[in-house]
Amino acid sequence: MSLRKSRYLAAALAVAATVGVLSGCQSVAGSQAVSLVRVIDASYNAPAVDVYVGQTQIAGNIAAPFISNYAILSPGVQTTKIDSTGTTKVLATVSGNYLASTQHSLYLSDSGTSFTATLLTDQVTAAPAGDFDVRFLQNANAVGSVDIYLVPDGSKFAAATPIAANLAPGQVTSYIPVAAGSYQLVIAPAGSTKASYTGSAVVYASGQVRTLLITDQPNVDQQPINVVVGDDVD
Repeated sequence: MSLRKSRYLAAALAVAATVGVLSGCQSVAGSQAVSLVRVIDASYNAPAVDVYVGQTQIAGNIAAPFISNYAILSPGVQTTKIDSTGTTKVLATVSGNYLASTQHSLYLSDSGTSFTATLLTDQVTAAPAGDFDVRFLQNANAVGSVDIYLVPDGSKFAAATPIAANLAPGQVTSYIPVAAGSYQLVIAPAGSTKASYTGSAVVYASGQVRTLLITDQPNVDQQPINVVVGDDVD
């Protein structure tokens, strides 16, 4: 782990000690008293940031690409504030209704030379038996529009059909049902068969729900695309 990432992790753990947090495997479904929210930071335009919902800090000193655990909040309409880390300089705000028994993601994404903050509603129920559900957040601006493939174990990329086609930067898909099993994630520029990202085989179990964040890869000696996985439901 790099020193930069270690610093962000240490800060995130410090925030976790002051507010209740849940991983995606601990669903809020059935609870009438709380709302859950996590931060998905996909913005390379933004500096390291601190994130507050109302007066509660839910993430500290984070930078892209990053997906936090869920923080526990009281339900209600609240304003979320994104500050430059360690300052009171407000970079963005977004107001939204944090619903009871609901999971949310505060999504920071690039917009031109700046960034925007959007409040997303996450799936809280398990996928149907025999399936897993997956959602894609596309913020790979340098690569542009992409085709996304989940290639079954033992199959060839050349014979695969994209699960999401021509997905432009800034787009967020709905949750897509897929048969449970072992898959290799492959991402290519739209209409191309030359992969910009090829992942290792991953086993997705029945009932799981995942959010996959797609960003540009800042390290020029690696694949052009970076992928971060968020666990919504296990």
